[in-house]
Amino acid sequence: MIPLVVAVTALVVLAAGVVTVRSTTGPSTLAFIAGGRAIAAGGGPPAPAAGPAFGQSPLSNPTSLDATLAAAGMPIPPGAHVYAAKIGRSVRGPSYDDYVAGGGALAMDFWPASSIKLLVALGALEYVGKLGYTGAATVTFAGSAETTTIRALYDAAIRESSNAAYDRLVEIAGVDWLNRDFLSPSRGFPATVIQRSYTGGGDLLSSPAMTLAEGSRRATVPARSSGIVRECPDGNCSNLFEMSESVRRVVLHDEIPVGERFPIARADVAGLAEALLGAEGWFEPVITRVLGPGVRIYSKPGDAPGRDCMDVTLIEARAGQRFLLSATVPAEQGFCDALVNLAAAVLRILNG
Repeated sequence: MIPLVVAVTALVVLAAGVVTVRSTTGPSTLAFIAGGRAIAAGGGPPAPAAGPAFGQSPLSNPTSLDATLAAAGMPIPPGAHVYAAKIGRSVRGPSYDDYVAGGGALAMDFWPASSIKLLVALGALEYVGKLGYTGAATVTFAGSAETTTIRALYDAAIRESSNAAYDRLVEIAGVDWLNRDFLSPSRGFPATVIQRSYTGGGDLLSSPAMTLAEGSRRATVPARSSGIVRECPDGNCSNLFEMSESVRRVVLHDEIPVGERFPIARADVAGLAEALLGAEGWFEPVITRVLGPGVRIYSKPGDAPGRDCMDVTLIEARAGQRFLLSATVPAEQGFCDALVNLAAAVLRILNG
């Protein structure tokens, strides 16, 4: 039986002080993310955080699963990373017991693939929300006859993992705004960078002019140009913790502190959760085997052939257990087959 760690409080540091990213109900040992990203002179996009210093983490005393997995005949593959948590309930809100294996929650030496698309959808919704619009708004891009709703775009990007819908959502938010304002240490995302097209040849650094319409209201947003975050050489960067945060904050929206919630319309919170439920994740068959029927799996899977396979999930079992489970395995270590086997072993340990 693995001892439970104390509930975690994840924090980020700003020049002006400390901002809570994830609160829990149990005793906490404060841990910090060092550094962060600074806005470049002239208002250009921020550079990504260098990462936590040795011994620092957004998790408090997470339990390592490496030895337990090895003893169970499932040694962690080289280059693989696991982040998991048991989610507790109390009158004060959710609590979290955190677990890691391999490179853990903060490693960034993998391609985040489609698992990053939920953050893009959230960024687009928050951007149009600041203009007074929701996911029900239609959007028309200059130079295109296409008119669609933002809700249709985020549903396709998450449920079907549409790359074209992902690109449009990035264009709605704009690369500079995504990386400077939305994905910031103060919001709990010091490491994630989003700037790369997934359609092959798309240029997301130039957002075309767009017209938003909802009800009797219309607004035109002029074309925008963005800069490159050069410290993210592959174009997109993230880690399992920050991608898990996107799923956690959507699914547990009504339970978490107000300061952790994404400021988007309630209908869009529900729409995003439904899209996550409808996505076909890698972990689904083994989750059902381990936890039984009736389980609800909120999943944003991703895979980049020849590179990495991953899934980022929040799991609700019929018996009431709730888990975060996210992992990635590189192609040369078994790719998606190895990922599924690793997830099954981790979930058996957490549920033991």
